[in-house]
Formats: sequence, C-alpha cells, structure tokens
Amino acid sequence: MDLLHFFPDASAFEAAPLPAVGGAMLKLFVRHQSRRWQPTHQKNFLLEVQRLYGRYESQLAASEAWAWLVNRGFLCQSPDQDLGWFVVSRAGLEAAEADDVPAWAEERSFPDSLIHPDIRATCADLFRQGRFDTAVFEAFKTVEVAIRSAGRFGPDLIGMKLTSRAFNPEDGPLTDLNAEAGERQALMQLMGGAIGSYKNPQSHRHVGVAASEAREMIILASHLLRIVDDRSHLRARTA
Repeated sequence: MDLLHFFPDASAFEAAPLPAVGGAMLKLFVRHQSRRWQPTHQKNFLLEVQRLYGRYESQLAASEAWAWLVNRGFLCQSPDQDLGWFVVSRAGLEAAEADDVPAWAEERSFPDSLIHPDIRATCADLFRQGRFDTAVFEAFKTVEVAIRSAGRFGPDLIGMKLTSRAFNPEDGPLTDLNAEAGERQALMQLMGGAIGSYKNPQSHRHVGVAASEAREMIILASHLLRIVDDRSHLRARTA
C-alpha cells in the first residue's frame, strides 16, 4: 500500500478530489499486480485504508473512489472469484498509463445529459469503447435518417442533396416559412455542411478523431437532431 506516497495523512486523503483519489488507487492496483488481473478484495482494501489513516472518513473517501473506478469501467468484478474481488479492467489498464488519470477519464467521458436519446442509444457504447470515428459516423447517420423520415423522402436521397431538399428555404418540408429568409438559408447550409463534413469523411476513410473532438461532434449532431424533431412536430401540427 503506497497511498501515503500520494496522500501523506488523513486530511490530505479526505480533502483530495474524488477523481484524484481514484486515479491514485488505480495506479497502485496496477503497480502491485504480480500478474495481470490479480484480484483485490474491496473490503480488505478499505480495512487497509483504515489501518493507514485511522479514520472512518478516510474509509468513506476510499469507498467513494472505488465506486468512481467501477462506474467508469476501470475496475470490474473478477470473473473467477467470489463477489467482492475486483480486477483492473482493460480500460483501467489503459487509463493507468496516463500521467493524469482524472484528465484522461474526463476527456473520454460521454456527456449523456447533453445527447439526444436516439444518438445516445447508438453512440454511447462506441464512444466508451474508444471507437470515436464510428461513433461520429453513427451520430450523423442518425441525423440523416431522421431528416429522411421526417421529410418523407426515399432511400436514394442522401447527404447534402437530402438536406438541400428537406430544408430548402422556399418549399422544404422541414423549413419554417415563418422564419426570416436568411435564417432558412443558413439552416439548410448548416445541416448540409454538418452532414458533409462529419458523416461523409467517417464513411470513406479512417480519419482518426480524438475523444474530445468526437464528443463535440456528437453534441452538434444531437443539437441538429433536436431541430429535426421540432420541425417534424411542427409539420405534423400543420398538416
């Protein structure tokens, strides 16, 4: 147990941010494995924290950090041990190599609350698996499919041709004719530009999108999909 190397006393341990405690624990679990996926028992670890720092509050901080590691998939139940025995997961082994584990985890966090449910269902697992290119492609494909469905177009209309028809400033089925002409034109260009820039490159080649870039792109796709939803509902009310 080298927690004292990171947190020399109970006050420092209890005052540290939760991700910092979790990151330190993860590095210790990996460092002390004599073999890969050697299990650690949660209760035994918490008892050791109590021995080191002598405070219930320190045990509570360690238990919270343990839950943080489990929730992020860095620790998992050992498949060949009784309940309570945990091993560092494959994602945890990758995270432990980072100089700053909390920053690494934050960069790869998926902002569920900001993401449209349809995109979240399609992309969240891909993103968490590190398949960022595919997650971006699927997000914008979801937008494209929604535009086609809301505009009642056939499967042959795709990409910018689809968005140009659906959001045509003069007669597009998803155009709000009460909006100012320049706004209608801008929305058509926004939809087409997003589909052309972020969906098509992912389908033609390996682009190599970073986690932070992918997250921003997926948030944009969610915003566009909510616009499509609004226009679809508007069309249904006025039909």
